[in-house]
This record gives sequence, C-alpha cells and structure tokens, in this order.
Amino acid sequence: MRHVVCLALTLGFTTSLWAGPFMGEYEGIFHADSKTTLKAVGKVVDEGDRHRVVLYTTPGTPIDQGAYVEISGQVDGSQLALFGLSGGYGWKGQIQDGTLKAESGYGQYFEVKKIESKSPNAGLQPPAGAVVLLAYEPGKAPDMSNWTNSAWVALPDGSMQITPKRGANKTKQQFGDIKQLHIEFWLPLEPKERGQGRANSGVYLADHYEVQVLDSFGLVETSGDCGSLYNIARPRVNASLPPEVWQTYDITFRAPRMDASGKVTELPRITVIFNGVKIHDNLEIPMNRHRAKGPLQLQDHGHKIQFRNIWVVE
Repeated sequence: MRHVVCLALTLGFTTSLWAGPFMGEYEGIFHADSKTTLKAVGKVVDEGDRHRVVLYTTPGTPIDQGAYVEISGQVDGSQLALFGLSGGYGWKGQIQDGTLKAESGYGQYFEVKKIESKSPNAGLQPPAGAVVLLAYEPGKAPDMSNWTNSAWVALPDGSMQITPKRGANKTKQQFGDIKQLHIEFWLPLEPKERGQGRANSGVYLADHYEVQVLDSFGLVETSGDCGSLYNIARPRVNASLPPEVWQTYDITFRAPRMDASGKVTELPRITVIFNGVKIHDNLEIPMNRHRAKGPLQLQDHGHKIQFRNIWVVE
C-alpha cells in the first residue's frame, strides 16, 4: 500500500522547482446524494496550458455504484478553477489550500484533500550480500565506478543523473538470475510533453529486457507506459506517483534457460513491484534474441532523470 504521511513534499537536489501546489494525489469523500457517501481519490496532472483532473470512487460493496469524473483545471490566482462535462453533467469547483471541491449540476460533489505521495520502498537498505551498484547516502555524491558512462553526473544529493544525448549507462558487472533488483528513480515535470516524450527512460535486464520508465501519472496505461514490459505487457494497475517524487522498482528476474546450441528451453520470467504494488507476477517474456546474462542498462532518452540506491541480490 502507498504510504501517506503529510501534505509537505520534501525531495532534495534539483527538486526545489517542484510540481506546484495543485498537481498530485488526493483522498476524501464523494457525496452521491444527501444520504450516500463513498471514499474517493483524485489525481491532478499538470499539462502545461491546463490541468487534467481525474476523480473516482474506490470500490465499495458489490451493489454500490461509484463515480468516475474527468474534468479540466485552469490556474486562477491562488486557486485552480475546475470545469467541464463528465458523466452527462456539468461540473465546477476549485482547488485551494490543498483541498479540492467539485460539484455537478445535480448536487453530487467531491471533497478531497491533497496527500503526500511516497513509495514505501524508497530508501530501502540493501541486505547482507547484496551487490551495491550505486550506494545512496543523502548529501553525498555517489561513487559511479560500477558504471560505464562517465558522462552521467553524480549529484550532491546522492543520486546519478542522465546527461541527455550522451548515451545509456551500463553496469560493468553482468547478471543472470536476479532475486531482487532495487532501483529508485526521479522524473522531472515536463508539463507540455505527451506520451513517450514525458520523462522517458528504461531499466534493461541483461541489457535486453526493458521495464519502462516514464511519467505516466494519472493515465490509463498502455504497454508503453511506466512499469510496462515495453511493447509486451501493460501493468495490472497504474502505480505511478507524480513526477518529482522518488519512485521505486523491486524486480525479480529469472533468465531464459538455453540448451548447448543456444536454443531457448524456458522463456525468461519477471515480477515487478512498483512503488510497493505488484504490477507483474512471474510474467513470461516472449521476446526474440534471448540472453541468459548481461549488464543492467539505464536508458538515455534525452531527459534529466535521476537514479539512486541501486543494488542487486543475485
């Protein structure tokens, strides 16, 4: 489950230009009528010239009918003015001082408050015997000697940042079966970008099998969004946090089995836990040109994405 602690958002180096007072996750109540209230959540996504606001109820009893509303927001001084048509009704409202209120023309309304989004696995310490590939110590630039691309930057907050258009970064060590790969990443807010242009990277196992890294917060996911096995399988749930928040992958990988001639006898399998949520469970990977071993690769797709606290239990 996601860790909710407070409204303040503390991030670290390069994050002083945070995503703003409106973007993020919200929790609260949907008032369906004068007698019926349901738990509700919201996601507010900064898209440059507007904000996209998604509000929906969490599952109740099997006979409860919930709600799903998607409307727009426009900055108006210290508040975000909400408006739009959804579900056959007109909606209006505002976000101010961390509280979102939106009401339909028929009196239904949401009242939700902004929460801090945080992965429960952020800062997870490597167990004894783990191969530490990028040690994390707050306030200290990391040692990048386990990586091949010296053009990437060691930041004083303890993370390693992509230098756009200078190529991917790979581990000097190669890996086959992985009991646990832990990796943390931070995505910049790029509000005017869409799709694959919005904070794009990837984590490759054996330099071949990609788990996508992308700003997919608040989207209906495809097999190209964050947490997907790229162009193979979409996540079972969108567990993305807003950009400018540290997010985590914990991955188990069983390399393909091959005979003496190199023919694959068993396909590789992968389990991915994204921000504490299992989004792939022992999933078979039906690709070509399989590899039983190789380095880990972090992709350069032209964005200043940061990584920290990377370790492997073989």
